[in-house]
Amino acid sequence: MIFRTLIIFCIFISCTVSLYSQRTKSSLSAGEQRHAERSLKNARYFIEFLDSTVSNSGTDEEKNLFIEAVRRDTISRILYMKFAFHDSFTETKKSHIIIIQLLQKLIARETSGARELLNDFAREVFKSGISQSKKYIALGYRSLKWSEKTGIMADNFTESNYSIRIYEYITALKRAKYAKRYAILAIIHCRIEPWHRLKADYGSFDKIQNYINKYLSDMKDKITPIHRDNYYMLNNTSQYKYLINSPGLEEIPEYKEYLRKL
Repeated sequence: MIFRTLIIFCIFISCTVSLYSQRTKSSLSAGEQRHAERSLKNARYFIEFLDSTVSNSGTDEEKNLFIEAVRRDTISRILYMKFAFHDSFTETKKSHIIIIQLLQKLIARETSGARELLNDFAREVFKSGISQSKKYIALGYRSLKWSEKTGIMADNFTESNYSIRIYEYITALKRAKYAKRYAILAIIHCRIEPWHRLKADYGSFDKIQNYINKYLSDMKDKITPIHRDNYYMLNNTSQYKYLINSPGLEEIPEYKEYLRKL
């Protein structure tokens, strides 16, 4: 009787341990899936946001970083669909690290461009004495300063907080573009006929473009691409769409290893 009880108890313990092990593995897999899914969602937003800036005016170095980030993001999505959640998450982190490097370069270039534009227009604006134009210039410099401060803040976040850092870098990039918008509004408002200034409407892309065509004809070829980029419109072929159609995943060394494992 005691012997039968011991056998039953051992079987019960064995089944319990097995079920606990399965449950633990299942919970771990579910956690990895959630992390991978959240990271992929963030990565898609980051890449789509950066596409216009890189496609419009990116240097060769910036484009190469963007290409690698998109390729690694594509691989992570393939791995996710194959239920390789851990590898998917790992590859997404690599993509995020590259996006951070890319954003740091874009912010440096965009803030430099915004400062140059503001400095170029400031002399004419302040010479005109038009208060609203001067206010736009002041707002431009303020946005530029915010952009630089936000970028520095992101630099000093915990290194492993990739998504949080990227969101802050994106905010810095947006503020640099706001600075350029204000610079353009300042010079437009400075040149509008006095009787039209009070009724000037800068509420949409098309309305500002019309003002550029009319009042900035001497610099239209320079300002129009900047204006389009400020609204995240493409002046050139989308790098992202091109890569989606022809990703070249074999250029990523780890890709062959993933194929072998899957």
